[in-house]
Amino acid sequence: MPELPEVEVIRRGLAPVLMGRRFLGVKVGAKRLRQQSSPAELRRWVLGRRLEGLRRRGKYLRFDLEGGVTLLIHLGMTGRLLTGPIPSPPLPHVHLVFHLEGGLELSFQDTRRFGQVLVFPPGVDPPPLAQVGAEPFSRQVTPAWLAEQARGRRRPIKNFLLDARILAGIGNIYACEILFAARLHPATPVASLTLTDWARVLTETRRILKHAIRKGGTTVANYLNSKGEAGLFQLELLVYGRTGDPCRCGARIHRLVQAGRSSFFCPVCQQ
Repeated sequence: MPELPEVEVIRRGLAPVLMGRRFLGVKVGAKRLRQQSSPAELRRWVLGRRLEGLRRRGKYLRFDLEGGVTLLIHLGMTGRLLTGPIPSPPLPHVHLVFHLEGGLELSFQDTRRFGQVLVFPPGVDPPPLAQVGAEPFSRQVTPAWLAEQARGRRRPIKNFLLDARILAGIGNIYACEILFAARLHPATPVASLTLTDWARVLTETRRILKHAIRKGGTTVANYLNSKGEAGLFQLELLVYGRTGDPCRCGARIHRLVQAGRSSFFCPVCQQ
């Protein structure tokens, strides 16, 4: 699933191309996404409106259309947003195509159809965003704030980082890399962390996410940016997906399953 860096890379690629353009048409495929507004709703609220803003909130892309309309897109597991003319023959698994001014087309391709394309009329705050936690780069997020969120909880630090209701946009790949950089075992109970520990977690979270954005995100399986290009951060992963490989300390990377997700860590560097 695309995480915060991948969604931000896509936003930065789309914004200069789409901003100010008017939506002129929408073509909806025969198979619906997991969550998708009806063709009638999309045509009623999107067509004829100009794009005034494009923001990221967690793993969501928020398209702010004139008149206060919101088009909310989540890429799900395998979603891609691609710009440019529709190739011949057309790409498989394209479920929506938006036609914009200037002959530009924005296609939503999603093999597994877990993505979301939802439109909300003026005055309606998108309900999915109410469940999204604080942005890791927000001034609100401090070591003391993180410690307060963790107070009284027994859950492991890895599960804490993956909880999008607390911190937005961090998925499995970056949680593993953050904890390795912060020298914390993924099973460490959050209530046992000190302010010094939280400061290290926050510093490494911001550093790794920013670096991943600069590298264009991480392509492990399906992710491509808006131009159809793969990211490069996967070339710098130190623990994720590297079970049995040597850590830089010489020990072997281990794998642990937590809440159904694989955690990768060094048993020497992360104790």
